[in-house]
Formats: sequence, C-alpha cells, structure tokens
Amino acid sequence: MSKVTRREFLMASALGAAGLAFSNSVTAAFAKDLFSHVRPDVPRQKKELKIAYLCQQLSAQSNQRVKAGFENWLKASGLPWDVTVTDAKGDPGQLSATIEDAVSRGVDAIIVTFGTLTAAQGALQAVAKAGIPMLSVDSGYYPPAICDIASNNYVMGSHMTSYLVQRLLGEGKTEANICTITANFHHGTRKRGKVRDAVLSENENIKVLADQVIQYEGFFETTLNTVNDWINRYGEDIDAIWCPWDEPAQAAAQALVSQGMTVKDAFVVGADGHPPAVEEMRNPDYPLVATPAQAFELWGALAGSFVDEIVGKGRPAKEVVPVPQVDFPAPFIVKGVNMPPEGKMPWETVDFYQLFFEQAMVKE
Repeated sequence: MSKVTRREFLMASALGAAGLAFSNSVTAAFAKDLFSHVRPDVPRQKKELKIAYLCQQLSAQSNQRVKAGFENWLKASGLPWDVTVTDAKGDPGQLSATIEDAVSRGVDAIIVTFGTLTAAQGALQAVAKAGIPMLSVDSGYYPPAICDIASNNYVMGSHMTSYLVQRLLGEGKTEANICTITANFHHGTRKRGKVRDAVLSENENIKVLADQVIQYEGFFETTLNTVNDWINRYGEDIDAIWCPWDEPAQAAAQALVSQGMTVKDAFVVGADGHPPAVEEMRNPDYPLVATPAQAFELWGALAGSFVDEIVGKGRPAKEVVPVPQVDFPAPFIVKGVNMPPEGKMPWETVDFYQLFFEQAMVKE
C-alpha cells in the first residue's frame, strides 16, 4: 500500500491545527491565581527578564503545546520578557550547545523542554557555575535544575496497560494476543514501556506476538508499516496494540482501518491525550480506545509562573517549588465513557478511575 506520512495523516484528518488550539477561558485564568504557589502580595524585583526557552524537538505536538501554554501565560501576565526560542531539531548535542550559549549570553533563566539531559552534563555544570536558575519540562530531573515538570509516567504506563488487560478480560478474552510498540529514546516513553512489561508479567494469559522498537525520526511511517506487516502475518489473532504515545497509536489505528478492521476486531491504547487523537476517538469504530491526557499547556504556564516567582520576585526556589519533580495528574480517557466535553481540552475531563470513586461516594 502507499506510504502515508505523519504530516499527511494529520492534514487529512483536518485536526492538526484544531488540536493545538488553546481556549481563551483557560488563557485568561493564567493572569489570575491559577497556581497556589503564586504570591500576589510579593512585589516584582525584576519585570524585564531575558529567558532562554530551549526545545529539543519543537516539531513534536507535546513540545508545541507546552510552548503554547507558556506563551499564553506570558501574554496574559503582561510581562515584558525577552524570550529567545531555540529548536535543537532532535539533536541532544545541539541542545547541549544551546544551553551553553544561553549561559554565555548571561540570560536570567533557562527553560529546557523534552531534553536528553544525560548528554548535556557539561552544559549543566556551566549552568550551575553561572548560578542561572533553570527549569526543565519532561526531561527527567537533573541538577542544577530547580525542578522538572511532567506527568508521572509510571502511573500512566500502569493505567494504559492495566486498562488493556481489563478490556481484554471484559471482552471475554482470557487468552489474548497483543503487539507492542516500544520507544526508549525519551525517559517518559521508556518508563511507560518498563511498567507495561511489569504489568504483563503478572498477566501471563496475554501473549505478546511481536514488539517493534521505534525512534522519533520516522516513527509514524515505521509504526504504520510495522502494524501492516503484523496484520498480514497474524491477522485476526491480534486482539490489541499497545503504543507509547498517541501519534504511533494513530498510525496503528490507521493501519487497522486501512485493512478493514474496527475497534471490534482489535483495539489500540496510547498516551498523551493529544486533541487530534481524542477527536478521532469520538468515532465509535475507531480502534484507539484509551489515552491518559497530559496537561502540556499547564506545564508551560507553570514554568513561566515559577520563573516569575523565583527570578522576577526573588523568592527562594524551595519555597516556590518544594520538590524537584512536579508531577501533574493525567486524566485517563476511555472511549465512550469519559470523553472531554466539546470545546474543552482533553485534560479537563474527569479521570476514568475517579468516576468509580465518585460513584462509590455516599451522597446525602
């Protein structure tokens, strides 16, 4: 069959741009006391800050959404910051170089998003020596960063895989076959995969027919072609496909649909809660059935707010951020159960498992 690229797939679905839209109501809330650490009573010592905003892979939806949240927070706050955005285009070595460049420019603060900081230890030492406050977003925590802002990937991996197990049992498949896509290049997807393996080790009735390790470059095409190969090889024996995040999950779903299969034949689980994927889930036949929705926009807003409180207002970092790893909840979305209301961001829905808790509560 013809090769379909990730860009072509998103454009064909007409959801790429719409999925990155950010609601004005949430943006307006950023100008108020959205976060509990904000101290309106503390005056700003510095309004005009030089910020280095450093991305490892700005083309990724997750990176774009974090950046959108940061920019919307900054606009709503009305602060005259001089922000320089740099994209390393997937190159960890280039990201390290951009960190060193930010240090040499004497910026007031550094924000690193989705970085491979294991490859930037020399640059991080330069940050520490210069005493420049640094925050990271979904990069794993590495000193001298004040904190890393992300979701708890161990929890997400558990929810993704536990639900896969539960759905198979609910379909009466006490002996089931699945295929898995693995991504080890990012700490988050790697952690989800490790938890997946731990959960499956306790559910030996589920057999993994095949696994494919993917890299970020060409992930959509690789997943699409791999799943097509699996369908040709295993056919109806495939009950489910586990994917590390939503875009490979969409590629897997696209392969199933192209071969005439629906969610009744095989289902897919993903992660991130990207709006294009969640919109596809509204189609009852679409194979993607579950995804934890990460609040990427709020991460970007929180990073900006932390910089304002610590650098702008001069508050002690540990007073503002008491722990080095800030884990945001990622509501688990299940098709047909707790889909977000139209016009809302996916992370604004109620978590799937929270629904059971609320149902169990005695209401007077």
